[in-house]
Amino acid sequence: MDNIFYFKFFKFLLFFFLSLGCSIFAQGGWQWQKPYPQGNALKSISFVATVANDGWAVGDLGTVVFTPDGGTTWENIDIGTTENLNSVYMRDDNMIFIVGDNGTIYFLYYDGTSLDITKQISNTTENLNSVNSNTNGCTWIAGDNRTILRTTDLGVTWNKQNVIYPFDLNSIHNIECTTAWAVGNDGFIMHTTDWGINWTFQSAPTNNYLFAVDIGTFNHIRAVGNSGTMLLSTDEGGTWTIEDCGTTAHLYDVLNIGYARAYAVGAQGTILETTDTGEPWVQRNSNTTATLYDIEDQYGTDDMWVAGHYGMVLKNSGIGTDFELKTGETRFWITGVEFIDNNIGWAVGGEHGVEAKDGIFMKTTDAGLTWIELSTHDQLNAVDFVNENKGWAVGEDGKIRYTINSGDSWGTQTSPVTADLNALCFIDENNGWAVGDLGEIIHTTNGGSNWVRQNSTTPNWLYGVYFVNEKKGWAVGLDSTIVHTTDGGQNWERQIIGASNGFRFTSVYFEDEMHGWVVGIYGSIFLTIDGSETWQEIESGTDKLLESVYFVDKTHGWIVGDAGTILHTTDGGFTWNHQFSGVATNYLVSVYFTDRENGWVVGEGGTILHTNDGGGPVTNVKDEEINKPQTFLLSQNYPNPFNPSTKIKYSIPNTSSPLLGGARGGLVTLKIYDVLGREVAILINESKQPGEYEVEFNTNNLPTGVYFYQLKAGNNVETKKMILMK
Repeated sequence: MDNIFYFKFFKFLLFFFLSLGCSIFAQGGWQWQKPYPQGNALKSISFVATVANDGWAVGDLGTVVFTPDGGTTWENIDIGTTENLNSVYMRDDNMIFIVGDNGTIYFLYYDGTSLDITKQISNTTENLNSVNSNTNGCTWIAGDNRTILRTTDLGVTWNKQNVIYPFDLNSIHNIECTTAWAVGNDGFIMHTTDWGINWTFQSAPTNNYLFAVDIGTFNHIRAVGNSGTMLLSTDEGGTWTIEDCGTTAHLYDVLNIGYARAYAVGAQGTILETTDTGEPWVQRNSNTTATLYDIEDQYGTDDMWVAGHYGMVLKNSGIGTDFELKTGETRFWITGVEFIDNNIGWAVGGEHGVEAKDGIFMKTTDAGLTWIELSTHDQLNAVDFVNENKGWAVGEDGKIRYTINSGDSWGTQTSPVTADLNALCFIDENNGWAVGDLGEIIHTTNGGSNWVRQNSTTPNWLYGVYFVNEKKGWAVGLDSTIVHTTDGGQNWERQIIGASNGFRFTSVYFEDEMHGWVVGIYGSIFLTIDGSETWQEIESGTDKLLESVYFVDKTHGWIVGDAGTILHTTDGGFTWNHQFSGVATNYLVSVYFTDRENGWVVGEGGTILHTNDGGGPVTNVKDEEINKPQTFLLSQNYPNPFNPSTKIKYSIPNTSSPLLGGARGGLVTLKIYDVLGREVAILINESKQPGEYEVEFNTNNLPTGVYFYQLKAGNNVETKKMILMK
């Protein structure tokens, strides 16, 4: 059988691994620690089985999770795709259909001992949004751009139906092989009674997007959509009326149980239940404000299962009961992380949103396999430890918390500000700095017994701070702000970096007094190799917001940011490559490494990732290009001022264009000029291959003064200033 991958696993092994909290398919790279087993959005869940022990859920970035024990435990299953998966349907105990973006269709056959995975041919690249079947073997799929697919041979062949209406279709439901309903954007509803040969438009009393349709008994059909839209038909869609369900939240799924009972789920953690044909609808407690996408019943019981954002799976205990979180774990964003060694670490965070008010302290002593959580009424943004016992955390409203017992308990220190504090840095048990909104910088020299304000010279919000010793430090923030001090913060001076945009810088890190990096919005990366005398703007290869940067030495560093972005460098930040994070949309906020192999990333929705191999291989980069620069770059000479010699580094980009001095070779020149523009030395005048170079300039008999050095490669020219001081 073509395109079949066989995964053989016995149930006793499955339960063994689940009991250990380990993934059967665990590999290198980045792995989820929280939420467990993963934190990508789950868009669909299915328990439609006779035995009712096996359940499946699917979601973003190829996510598939499976339970063999009625939802007590869940485990990741790799079916070989990173496409977003939008719908799953268990036709029976053994056969499962999964559909997703770009025409993705998978057929799974699980006999309780082995799992066979078949990628089926859809003959379309449209996003497929919904799959539904019945016991007669008729399976239907609905998707974007009027796509309707149908099979009668378990997907060996899929036939595209002729639909004349130009709408994206979000959901389809059939009760027999001849009859089905589909709904889509702009209040669109259509119906077939002849196997889909002909589809009939049905008028709806709304123009809102409709996301789901479900056929109940006695001709009860419901459709739900934007802004709390709920439609009901009791005459096979001949007429549709608006039901008052008591919410304005977007509704993404609806399920009719028998005649009188029904459920709907949607945004803001909304779960609605009716046991009397919709009169009334009652909102059940979901214990979350995250978006919920799908609801299904568990065969043979009154229990309901819900799938949602951040990997959430929820379950109730029958009719009229609230829902409990089974996976997904935390409502907090994790905003700061630090490890003192490869086992002991801490993280902090807080609720997110307009009504957010609470926060969390977390600690692990086993590299993040388990975390001890301690709640607080303070929303926390950053954490820093100087040893195994002493640490500080800062957060909203100027809050400063500290511990002297490894985070087992936390006290409060008096803050001189009420603005939110966004970052902090301690260099020892006494000396620390914190920065925040409105350009606030505060400093302590006695471990936080007293904190005093410093004049940052800027009103801009500050989001990152780093000190290499008691004197030298940097803070970064809005409008490309970089402020620098050489006297412990008594005086701060803004640095002019010539940025190409008004960036919001979010994080700064220095490996020593000379080598530093700054990241921020629009994928911005800046680096310095001369102690911030000059800053170089680096191509990141992404336009995502970059939130945190960390280096373990002068060459190896990581950056994390929006939509699961993780970047890695092995050449000091001159080139950056993407690592596969396994995170689809979650915002990654902070990164920390203890060495080149062991690191952690935290972020939105309680996300905690861990790697023990440096994050694994890069992605979307040709092997021969990994360690080659992607941009034309001339670095500031070092030392500067100098006498009698100085070194100049430059990079030729990895490109096939000879105009750029690329892979086919090209002439590169590096020349020295005096202040009158006279050429005084030629350092380079030859063809160069892509790579990084360094040349030494000896001044010989040149007098003290200002000189300029100019690098040319094809159409690229860059000039910098240097000072000879004898």
